Amino acid sequence: MNSLISLRVFLLSSLSLASSQSVMTGFIGDEVLLPCVYSEKLSEPVSAFWRDKDDKVVLDIIDSREDKIDPKFKGRVVSFPNQYKTGNLSILIKGLRADDAGPYDCNIPKVDYHTRITLNVTEKPAVTTPRPLPPVTASPRAAAVTSSLHHLTLLCPALFLQFLP
Repeated sequence: MNSLISLRVFLLSSLSLASSQSVMTGFIGDEVLLPCVYSEKLSEPVSAFWRDKDDKVVLDIIDSREDKIDPKFKGRVVSFPNQYKTGNLSILIKGLRADDAGPYDCNIPKVDYHTRITLNVTEKPAVTTPRPLPPVTASPRAAAVTSSLHHLTLLCPALFLQFLP
């Protein structure tokens, strides 16, 4: 009987856990927004915990303030404190590096919310500019036609004068 109650408690607590997963792509040297948005308003103080694939502290938000951050992310991670109460605990990672790729977890313990974002980081695609078209040159045949037309034009007034009475 005791194990049945434990199972019910486990199932009920599992059902209350909100979770989501998504994939984001960023380019080396650029920035990327990793979303962590709870659907309802949060009461203050707000706490959330961001971790990377190596379980490093990407950012800890404790009592509605940015608190801990791993040296790897120092100066590169920004959150949006004015959005915490609305449930937005997203972060912006600047200066993306290849080793930033991998899963990121955002946990909001107060509401049992967890989201996982898999970040893909790639090289920026090469920007190709269209090559200019070569200049248009007249072909020898076109020049001959033009020349013939010019001579015909010059001859026409003379012929016209010959046929005048």
